Amino acid sequence: MKIRLNPKVTSFFGSLMIRALGITWHIEIRGEERLERARQYSDSVIFAFWHGRLLVLSWTHRNRKIQVLASEHYDGDLMGKIIEWLGFGHLKGSTTRGGARAIRELRSVLSDGYDIGLTVDGPKGPRGQVQQGATELSRLAACAVVPITNTSRGRKIFDSWDKFQIPAPFAKVIVEYGEPVIVPGKAGAEERETLRVELESRLGDLTSRLDTDLGYTGEDVWPHEDS
Repeated sequence: MKIRLNPKVTSFFGSLMIRALGITWHIEIRGEERLERARQYSDSVIFAFWHGRLLVLSWTHRNRKIQVLASEHYDGDLMGKIIEWLGFGHLKGSTTRGGARAIRELRSVLSDGYDIGLTVDGPKGPRGQVQQGATELSRLAACAVVPITNTSRGRKIFDSWDKFQIPAPFAKVIVEYGEPVIVPGKAGAEERETLRVELESRLGDLTSRLDTDLGYTGEDVWPHEDS
């Protein structure tokens, strides 16, 4: 039997935990020129990241004009409420379940000048497999998709489907933007699938490289597959 605590209270203390950790991290940001190139195409962008690496971004990208889509089940809603305390907007839904409605809402948010954050392998995986929501939204809203990921030296990786990562206090943290992916409005099904795979490849390769840069090997490197 699961005991579910009051989400407002739990989310407040969850946000305090992230703040307490975040102020101790030694953070390096890479690839900002790639984000600038994306903004030359569209003022608003779609940030694409792995579900297991979202915690760092909830700190490094706090208090910006970013709206994050979180699933409506308890865990997703709780995470959405936590990041609200950190200055994010929280949209409920999924691009896979009730996807058409979610896409319409996201297009509206982008047209209002906000950026969007999507966990592209969420809400429940498979880990490292990009769903079609980000690239479809790029096509319909004429906005660039920016892969973004992170790693840390000194971290806890949980034995969950997404290998959720929490950096230790005072950890070295690297956040990097990847090359943007742009889906033309007239792209057909084959081109859309090619670009979805390209996004998956760019985000996966970038995450693996960051892990390797910090000296990780074997199962400690994304996508944390058994050797």
